[in-house]
Amino acid sequence: MRDLRTLSPRELELALSAALGQVPADVSDQRAALEALGQPGDPLLLTLRELESATDGLPRELDGWLLGRPLAQDPVSVTVEAWGSGERHALRLLRPQHRADPVWRRRLERSVQPELGPAVIAASAFSNQPWPHLRITLGGPSLADLLPIEADDPPDSLQIARFLAGGLLGLESLHAEGLLHGGVGPEHLVQTPAGVKLAWLDPVLPVERDPTQDLAELGRTVATLDPTGRDPIGVLARGLAEGPPPTALMAQELLRRAMSAELADRRHRVALRARAVTRRVDETELLRLARRLGAALAPPEGRWVLRAGNDAVMVLAESDGQKIRGGPVAGLDARFLPTVWSEAQGLDAISARALMRAWATRRRGNEERRAELQAELGAEDTGAHDLCRWLSAQSRLRAVRMLMECRT
Repeated sequence: MRDLRTLSPRELELALSAALGQVPADVSDQRAALEALGQPGDPLLLTLRELESATDGLPRELDGWLLGRPLAQDPVSVTVEAWGSGERHALRLLRPQHRADPVWRRRLERSVQPELGPAVIAASAFSNQPWPHLRITLGGPSLADLLPIEADDPPDSLQIARFLAGGLLGLESLHAEGLLHGGVGPEHLVQTPAGVKLAWLDPVLPVERDPTQDLAELGRTVATLDPTGRDPIGVLARGLAEGPPPTALMAQELLRRAMSAELADRRHRVALRARAVTRRVDETELLRLARRLGAALAPPEGRWVLRAGNDAVMVLAESDGQKIRGGPVAGLDARFLPTVWSEAQGLDAISARALMRAWATRRRGNEERRAELQAELGAEDTGAHDLCRWLSAQSRLRAVRMLMECRT
């Protein structure tokens, strides 16, 4: 069973949330809620008190570093955030009851191991005064600064893979030296200018561990970047948490295969999108050409009788070169004719079709009367024929524009 004194502040908050349902913001209210639980709340109450006692009496500044929130803890020390010289650091300090113990002072001093590989951030300096502490230069924000992740705006696969790859490279370096991390959490995956690195605090481990536990903790930590469980790299991280491979090298190979498949799929999607964009550019050019072609030739001017019925009704069309009007009327002096086409309105396809049908079926009506009416207007059938051909061309161009607009 895990020693609760090794819970990070974030893990402690999650444990309190599971026990209390809603975590009070004030620490005193948290203590009161745990005390009200009685015996079931004693382990968490003890952990909370241990963390409080470890930070009690800490000054606002230590050795020139401005102290911040707790980041991690183990049975003999606590690690707090520190700022100085415009950089982000972490200070690991002995708990009050171990502060004067020379054994733990030497243990803390021996934790300085700056040469553990480029993917590991380890302690770089030890100071015995005024408070025994280790300094770890983090150099950037951690994964904890990105949490919680919104379900509707998760990171992409590449960002999740960067955190997973950085953690695996760090664990490979540690395990190669015979060392264990002891609790990979969001605070340990740090974003630096050189990429994601694994912060190692050399914690005191009260129970035996093996490398697979580090890999499982890394998988659980990275899986928080994929709350919906839909990203392929997030799925891989969950798989590492549930069934980690024996070594970090094997986990890196799994990540490499997953990223190869993801990148191949992404290249395929990009290629399809590029072809679609090229096709849309071509279709847009055709659409512009169709619009210019439709406006290039003005309709013929004049007034024509397209069909005369056996009664007084006739189909009349008139054009002034900018507007075409037409429809069934009872006499040549009709005061109103619906607009069939204009530059501002475009083509009324139904009215245009009615005019073209009237001209095509003119022989079924009274041709003698139509010829008399044409002569009265001073018009010829050639002009009516040209008008109907112009309307037919405009109808086809309109259909082409509508089809291309639907596709784009």
